[in-house]
Amino acid sequence: MALLVGLDVGSTTTKVYAMHEDMTEAWWGYRRHGACQTASVRAMLGELAERFPHESLRVAVTGSGARDIATALGASYVQEVVANALAISRFYPQTRCAIELGGQDAKMIFFRTNDKGDIEVADMRMNGSCAGGTGAFIDEMAKLMGVGTESGEFEQLASRGTTVHEVSGRCGVYAKTDIQPLLNEGIPTTDLALSALHAVARQTIGGLAQGIDIEPPVIFEGGTLAYNPTLVRVFREQLNLSDDQVIVPRDPQIMVARGAALSLTDMFASSQPIDLPDAFVRLDKLETVAPASGEGRLAQPFFATPAEQADFTARHGKETPAKGPDAYAPGETVRVALGIDSGSTTTKFALVDEAGELVDSFYASNNGRPLDVAQQGLVSLKNRWETAGVTLAIDAVGTTGYGEELFARAFHADYHTVETVAHARAACACVPDATFVLDIGGQDMKAIWLNHGVLTDIVVNEACSAGCGSFLEGFAKNLGIAVEDIATEAFSSKAPAVLGSRCTVFMNSSVVSEQRRGKGPGDIMAGLCRSIIENVFTKVIRVSNLNRLGDKVVVQGGTFRNDAVLRAFEQYLGKPVTRYRPARARGMPQGRRRHVVYRARCRGALRASRVRRRYLPSVQQPLPARGRGIWRRLALRHGQSLPARRRHLMG
Repeated sequence: MALLVGLDVGSTTTKVYAMHEDMTEAWWGYRRHGACQTASVRAMLGELAERFPHESLRVAVTGSGARDIATALGASYVQEVVANALAISRFYPQTRCAIELGGQDAKMIFFRTNDKGDIEVADMRMNGSCAGGTGAFIDEMAKLMGVGTESGEFEQLASRGTTVHEVSGRCGVYAKTDIQPLLNEGIPTTDLALSALHAVARQTIGGLAQGIDIEPPVIFEGGTLAYNPTLVRVFREQLNLSDDQVIVPRDPQIMVARGAALSLTDMFASSQPIDLPDAFVRLDKLETVAPASGEGRLAQPFFATPAEQADFTARHGKETPAKGPDAYAPGETVRVALGIDSGSTTTKFALVDEAGELVDSFYASNNGRPLDVAQQGLVSLKNRWETAGVTLAIDAVGTTGYGEELFARAFHADYHTVETVAHARAACACVPDATFVLDIGGQDMKAIWLNHGVLTDIVVNEACSAGCGSFLEGFAKNLGIAVEDIATEAFSSKAPAVLGSRCTVFMNSSVVSEQRRGKGPGDIMAGLCRSIIENVFTKVIRVSNLNRLGDKVVVQGGTFRNDAVLRAFEQYLGKPVTRYRPARARGMPQGRRRHVVYRARCRGALRASRVRRRYLPSVQQPLPARGRGIWRRLALRHGQSLPARRRHLMG
């Protein structure tokens, strides 16, 4: 007698389901593999053999990590959607839609009844390069809240939640940014856990269905739904399903493994039992020669020789600090313009004098409270200049960034503008003949093409923050590396990891795999810095010819303060670039006199006591969202031609 064994080797877990030839269940198991897929398969098959020492094993393997393992075992391979459909048609033939959520993948399968009265797959959708809305996304949210998922703590919190807050389900990094301010405000973790599950459901329904009607009954499968029953309740609420329209199978986490076992009675009915001892030997060899996440490519260090590193350091020396109050005599009055950049994760100020020189600056994390951080920074700035006995006269205030309009209203600014315009102004002030500007911030990337100071094209990242500052900072924290030490660690690597361009959640698995292959923290950080640049070119810039960037490339943004990211960009381009540090905030004052004459004293949190303004009509109107069509929308709003509007904004 032989046991029919289905192995489901997923992105984060391994599942095994064994049944007798009479279709009765023998045993099943479920465990996280921690990126050790072959080792987990070996362990689970070994446990199965110990439980049934007198039974031979016929095996079918499915899942994202199945092909190589199936070959090593001498077992049959079945595609996971096929395996899932086999299990559903056998046990739940009334199903019209299946929603399966795994560790890093999500699937939606649509069924119909054929002419014979049997159900068949009509369509299927699955996530691609983003793991938002999967089990790994929930793991990240649980980690942020300081609770576990395997212990059931997160599920217990969510089950007691009563209020739903807006949380991004598309990207784990964006979701963290949504949740952190709510945590700072004292919102109960029960509500935050429930909000995260609502984000998962929205992402699954909106991202996978994509206009296809979800007809009941709906079956819910996968470990994420098995261990988070509140998520099933959330799906039911969002899809408006009644009790008889919801199917929760027994042990939903092993449905696909059951389907793989069923394939041995139909598709692979003639398959032979595997030779377990030989299979284990082949699995051990597979573990030894398994390709790295970079498909076997070898990465070179950042510098071939010490002289090459010395040349890089000479071209991009230490950041020149702003003058500060010590550069002026007590009793002197310094007239400046203030630019405020409210970014996704940080707040920046730039004080610029009449000559365009940087007088003072401020840079700090938002900590979920951007206005509070800005107010504290302004008060600290004021106190520092007063202590030095120097009068700081602020003639104009401009704002830009995510909080452009919020800060403009809060601090009574004279002028606010979309950040791409501020970036371009700053770049042109630094490099008048700049042809291309790349900004990498905490959660966004912007590519700006210039022609004699006029913006000709803008591209920004959309729903993914992979390759941004928060992406790198998060991994550095996990590796125990301070942000300021990232470049040092990366430059110390002699054999950087090759990680490719992946979303934050997917990258976690790649990092674990590389660590298992002996890569140290420096190797990982070097690989991540290069991954940022790969993300830029695969998800944002997307040009077939790098010459389209022109000869004068300028980089901006906090992420480029990291020398390793800068070096990775230069290596990718094959030529040197110009790094301009206090960019976007400094770009605000550059065009202020074209739009406004303003004079005020720096009092308290810089709220103006007396204001005199002369500005062009509608300059204070809210500006549209960023994107490819930004110039066209601006031109239509003001009744101008596209080139005329560009020239007007660029001053």
